[in-house]
Parts: sequence; structure tokens; C-alpha cells
Amino acid sequence: MDTAPVSDTPQFIRLSLDIVLEVTDEGALRAAALEAVKGDDDLNAEERAEAVAAIDADLAESVSYLIDPFALVADVPGTELSEAGWQSEGAEYVPEDEEELDEDEA
Repeated sequence: MDTAPVSDTPQFIRLSLDIVLEVTDEGALRAAALEAVKGDDDLNAEERAEAVAAIDADLAESVSYLIDPFALVADVPGTELSEAGWQSEGAEYVPEDEEELDEDEA
């Protein structure tokens, strides 16, 4: 039973996520990223070498090679992924609960 209104004009929704990961094992993270790069048949030798160098130089790059935004929305009914872009970077992090405590103390 389809009760949604039908529109001839495509509708797009931009989904923004802000995720903070705590790295508890740098070695395991880098090893998993290197394994993912090694098994990526879409990378040529030059791209693979660049990816390995990026992972070695910046831990956050490891996450970029392990996160798949396509998989995140693959099972959302009635949608098709139009575009995806993502990046990872090191960040200073203060849990939201601590920010609230700091504001209450001021």
C-alpha cells in the first residue's frame, strides 16, 4: 500500500553525519586499512602506493579507507545514492556531556 504522494520532480536529501571515533589500537586500524587497500581491485599500482603512503603518514587516512558511505544507505528503501564524499581527520574531542558540565559551572 503506497500512500506517499507521487512527484515528477526528483527530491534530494543531504545527509550530514558527525562521527567521532576513539582509536584504541593504532596498529590494528592501520593493518585493516592496508589490507583493504591491498584487496581493492579498483586501485592501480600507483593509486595503491599513494594510499599506503597516506595511511602510513596519517592515521585518520586509515579510517577513510575503511568507511563505506554507500553501504550506509544501501538498504534505505525508495532511495538511490546520488553522490557521496567523505574525509577523516584527527580532532580534539570533548564529549558533549563534559561541554554541558563546563557551561553549567560558568
